[in-house]
Amino acid sequence: MKSKRISNFTLISMAIITAILIVIIATIIKIRVNQNEKLLYAMESKIGYYAKRCYLENNCQDEITLKDLYEKKYLTEIVNPVTKEILDENIKIKYFNNQIIINWEDQS
Repeated sequence: MKSKRISNFTLISMAIITAILIVIIATIIKIRVNQNEKLLYAMESKIGYYAKRCYLENNCQDEITLKDLYEKKYLTEIVNPVTKEILDENIKIKYFNNQIIINWEDQS
């Protein structure tokens, strides 16, 4: 019995196709991660803008939460654009040195 041998052309073609697929998949993943980062940045910017506006109009003092911004009609319910989940109303926001600081970790 003779065993079938794979030609060099077939091996090289498979290697090229594999390399092209790896590049395409890596590019798609990078684009997706970049898009998600931009969506999260836009969400954070929106929260920061309205929180700063609330502080500058003297409607907010010290540390506030998203719920406070909802109640004062600065924002409507915010949804995480990546996970599509509604953000926790207890996220704390503070205005310090002309900057808005959003405490994403401490959501108690």
